[in-house]
Amino acid sequence: MRSARPLFRVSSVALVMVLVVFLPFASAVDTDGDGHEDHNDDCPLAAGNSSVDRTGCPDVDGDGTSDWTDRWSIPSSHFEIVQTLSSSYDYYGIDHSPDGELVLSGDENGWVRIWNTSTQVNMLSDQLNGAVAAVAWSPDGSMVAASTNLGSGGDDELLIWWANNMTLRHAAINVDVESGNDDTPGSISFNHNGSLIAVAVGRATNSDTNGEVKIINTSSGLEERALNPSGEDRFDSVAWSPDGSRIALGGNDDMWIYDTVNWQQNRSMTGIAGATIADIAWSPDGNWISTCESWGGGGSGAELYNVHTGSRLWTKTHTSSCMATDFSPDSRMVAFAISYYQSDGASVRVYSTDNGSAEDTFSGPRPNNCAGSSGNQCGTVYGLSWSSDGQSIVTGHGRNDEGLYFWKVEPDPDQDGWNTTDQGDGRVDHFPIDPTQWNDTDMDGYGDNPAPAFQPDSCVTTFGLSYHDRFGCPDSDGDGWSDSDGIWKVADGADAFVDDVTQWRDTDGDGYGDNYYFITGIQPLELHLNQSGDAFLNEATQWNDSDGDGYGDNYNNASWANMFRCTEEIGCVGIYVADAVTADAFPLDRYQWSDSDGDWVGDNSDGPMPDGCPDQWGDSMMDRLGCPDSDGDGWSNPDGNEAAHPSGDADAFPDDPTQWRDSDDDGFGDNQSGNNPDGCVF
Repeated sequence: MRSARPLFRVSSVALVMVLVVFLPFASAVDTDGDGHEDHNDDCPLAAGNSSVDRTGCPDVDGDGTSDWTDRWSIPSSHFEIVQTLSSSYDYYGIDHSPDGELVLSGDENGWVRIWNTSTQVNMLSDQLNGAVAAVAWSPDGSMVAASTNLGSGGDDELLIWWANNMTLRHAAINVDVESGNDDTPGSISFNHNGSLIAVAVGRATNSDTNGEVKIINTSSGLEERALNPSGEDRFDSVAWSPDGSRIALGGNDDMWIYDTVNWQQNRSMTGIAGATIADIAWSPDGNWISTCESWGGGGSGAELYNVHTGSRLWTKTHTSSCMATDFSPDSRMVAFAISYYQSDGASVRVYSTDNGSAEDTFSGPRPNNCAGSSGNQCGTVYGLSWSSDGQSIVTGHGRNDEGLYFWKVEPDPDQDGWNTTDQGDGRVDHFPIDPTQWNDTDMDGYGDNPAPAFQPDSCVTTFGLSYHDRFGCPDSDGDGWSDSDGIWKVADGADAFVDDVTQWRDTDGDGYGDNYYFITGIQPLELHLNQSGDAFLNEATQWNDSDGDGYGDNYNNASWANMFRCTEEIGCVGIYVADAVTADAFPLDRYQWSDSDGDWVGDNSDGPMPDGCPDQWGDSMMDRLGCPDSDGDGWSNPDGNEAAHPSGDADAFPDDPTQWRDSDDDGFGDNQSGNNPDGCVF
């Protein structure tokens, strides 16, 4: 029980101390509750215990390597038809049980059926009063659900059954936004523990009430809240993150992500699509969202987004509406179900998650290649679901060629004699689409077969992810270059800097890596700040070039140690190296580098303030820099390059420090305070 007033007082100092002690704990966030704080978790929205390749990501087989890297669940992306259960009516919704042994379907006649995926036998069923709009299986496997569209004037409903016997958990739940309106239910989705189910609801016409996403408590059957960001008129799709901490809503060209702890918007992504977002899928590792768009006039988009940044990774345009999408259980691939017309009609397209490359296409019958639109005889793939073991996909077809289609991964797609699953002989192809590789002893993704096989593992029995100098060897800093060992040395190509991800080569052996990095300083000096690596790959006596002129900071003349080598912006640069070459006499001046006569005026005549006499020591500074000045008045002695004043600018009186100009050339100096001044200068 909370007290109405404090029982004792604490000093402000003590309170501050308590806050300081507990602040780090309060600021640590572990969204998915897997024991890995979000800033260290590679999959912060999906609980997992991987630790080898990624931290805190799903690892179903418990070997420490994440499902993404293991590819345990999807050895091949090439599917072949196993069975077709033809029908005279359309199948709309499809979803697998969590263990993949059963599949749930919903059709236009209101039948909700559970099928055995191995035998394709109908196990349980129930019939609703209207067409099934969508189906879903709870993540714990205990419940199945379906939404139904009762048509004009009817109230749309959500029904939840116990999965083991198809008995209703509640009476039908009304999900209409406004009773009597012809609302259109879209997709449905259970949260991670099945305690909540979301229903996307649209509207049939522009005059109807705006749609919303309803959140229903599965225990009570009551609506807990309704979401309608930005007053959106219709919602067609909804998906929860794997840990249930987020929910994504798809509307008419917009998408929103909500935080389900406080039900505040986490991200608003308006105008991202060219049409209605018909379906959304959240990857099992929690890092990606795929969206499936209806026809938008110029094509239909299938897109992939980074959940954490909201950025679009890639877009695929199809010739027909996208109807449904689902990820492989290892998150590496994503599939899209396509409608009935033109070159993409009646097909399922499978793409690689990370780069969008096409992995597979399979389809129902495609008479006349689905040419044209409304007049062709192709069917529509309304629904699809990928099994939890990655070995099979079930699709629901309608319009023509109606029915359920069961697809399975080809047993040996690369025809190398090794099947993708163990057929009882203990042999499994770890590289199902590479005919040159099949074994992977250390399970690092690189095959045991030597070259010329593709990407041969140079460390067959030692896990490693190197890929530049050799494949499959330890790579401590993760830069792709392998650590050296008893066989493979730095001279052979191993990493010269095993603990520095930014460096791997040291061509000149000076201890500084070949990759040269710096930040450009302020004008006018534009010095190279925070230098690392080697600015001179083939010169062991130099590595830094603070002014960027191609001459090194290190010097070979000890007398240069304290000359023009320090600035407040960069400090002091260079060290004494007795045999240093390409040494910069002016390491903080990008226009000068050499000083042949040692007078500390640079030789480069194209730079500002160059030495007027680069081969003669001098300290003149008035007419010319760095030329002899016998009387020390700052004006250079005349020579073959510069005549005395007034013919030139050199000193008219090179031995008199009080005079240097003689404008009328009469032998008397212009300086009235000097020796023998000219009474009539002009």
